[in-house]
Amino acid sequence: MMSANINIAVLLWVTAAFAFGTLIGFSFRSRQISKSKRRILELETEMVDNHAEILRLHKYQAEKKASSGKVPVISMPVGEASASPKAKAKA
Repeated sequence: MMSANINIAVLLWVTAAFAFGTLIGFSFRSRQISKSKRRILELETEMVDNHAEILRLHKYQAEKKASSGKVPVISMPVGEASASPKAKAKA
């Protein structure tokens, strides 16, 4: 009868230790997961901010190019008019 009590007591202690260890492990793992999720959220936010800044810079450069005006074009005479200075120099 005494050995049955000892075996039951040992079984209860082993079960309690297993349950306690499971709870401790679960709490550590859930804390790790929450930290990882928080870090991932931080990194995603940082990436979105960086992409927004890049888009702002692209928009600024495009507006700067558009507002700088057109490059002045010098019209050149075409045809006989352009040949006449050479013809005059030879003559």
